[in-house]
Parts: sequence; C-alpha cells; structure tokens
Amino acid sequence: EEGDLAMIPTPTFGEYENQSQLAGGRTERLAIGKDGTPLLRDSDLHRAKALFLCNPNNPTGRLLSQNQVHDLADRCEEAEVFLLVDEAFIELSRPEESVAQLAPSREYLFVMRSLTKSFGVPGMRLGFGVTNPLLAGIMNRAKIPWSIGSIAAAAAEYLLGCEDHLTRSRELIAEELNYLIPSLKNLGLDPLPSQVNFILVNIESAGLGSDVLAERTMARGVLVRDCQSFGLEKSYIRVAVRGHEDNERLIDVLERALRCKD
Repeated sequence: EEGDLAMIPTPTFGEYENQSQLAGGRTERLAIGKDGTPLLRDSDLHRAKALFLCNPNNPTGRLLSQNQVHDLADRCEEAEVFLLVDEAFIELSRPEESVAQLAPSREYLFVMRSLTKSFGVPGMRLGFGVTNPLLAGIMNRAKIPWSIGSIAAAAAEYLLGCEDHLTRSRELIAEELNYLIPSLKNLGLDPLPSQVNFILVNIESAGLGSDVLAERTMARGVLVRDCQSFGLEKSYIRVAVRGHEDNERLIDVLERALRCKD
C-alpha cells in the first residue's frame, strides 16, 4: 500500500521496483552476498512489507538452493514480511530447488512461476502463483476480471503436461553452457557461472561499452542484452543459451564485433 517498503536484491529484474512504485510503495535495493543471498539484517527486514527474490536470478544466472530460500522464508515469516519468490526460470535450471510446495503452509510466502520462459511462448503471457488459500483468495478478488483468455488457458493446461520438453531443455542448456563459458573466456571476456539458459558476461576487458557491443552484434544479426537496465552500467552483457549452431554463431559474431575498430 501507499508508503510500504519493498526490498529488492540488486542486480535483478527491473519490474519488481517498477510495479512496487506504481502501487505507491517505496523501494530499497539490497546488495547480494557471495553466497547469492541478499545482505539483509533483521532490523532491515522489520522495516519492510515485502522482499523480492528472483531464483534463478536474472541477470546473474545464479540459483539458490531450496535450503537457502527456506531459511529466508523462515526469517520473513517471523518478521511478518511477504517473501515474493520469482521462479520464472527454475524449470530450465533445477526445479527440485523450488519452494512452491512450501508456500501453501506459510502465511507470508508467494511463489511466482512462468510458462512463457520454460516453453518459449512469450506472446501467451502465461504464469501462475502458489500461496496459502487466504492470500490466494485476496489476490483473486484484486486481479483484473479477464487475466487470460480461453486460448491461453487451453495452452497452459497442455504445456503443464510437457515434462519431456523440460527435461530435454535442461539437458541441452547444461551441454551448451559447457561450450559457451569456455568460448566466451577464450574471447577474453569474463562470463559468470550460470545455472540457467542465459549468461551474464563482464566485458570490461574488451575496452568498449555494452551499448556499443550490442549495436555491433545487432548489425551482424545477433542480439545480446545490454545490461544497463539492471544497474550494471556499461560493463556487462547477457547472452542466451540456445542450440549449438546458434551458439557457434554468437561466438563468431562476438569475436568479429570485438575486433572491429570503428
């Protein structure tokens, strides 16, 4: 509500901050510790109404274990602070680390899931939340009357049964990460370890900004993400993990863009 404080570990997905402010709330950014969890004192937590957590985190690609999130959920429950866990990419990482099964028994835990990322259907805008019956009832009364259409609803029912696709996707991602990480290092770049279908890459050693590099790769038909919107200035890009042929093309285009003198 108006004036409530939402805490947001940074860098992460920008919409948490945007939507909190649109609802009239205040936002405060938190640093992320070496173990991947937010650097959060109990005194900080007691000032907040909500804490956002993206797991795996976008854009860093880091996945927290179920135990790590469980511990954070315990702290939020004790402080009566809503923990909003965004697991949009977890089906492409390690779904066994999800805390969705914990949410129905907690008062202050809400887990968000997305089908658009897992199945590559962004135009459908499909997702769902998992929480306790009381909070679910409140949110159902507050949501817009027609949140999805009949076609999207039918697609959701079908996609939720496609476990084989998710298994194959995770196998492909793991295999291609083993190709992309060393290949990016061979270009003189510094990719962060990733457990999902994208990689955050430090490009400071290249001597050019992320906006310039993104323009050069786009001119060659390959899009990389300029990560300034995540608060990372011009030092990082994010690249997707795709099929092997596409990943080979990415490395080739990056190599040529880095060599370019104009």
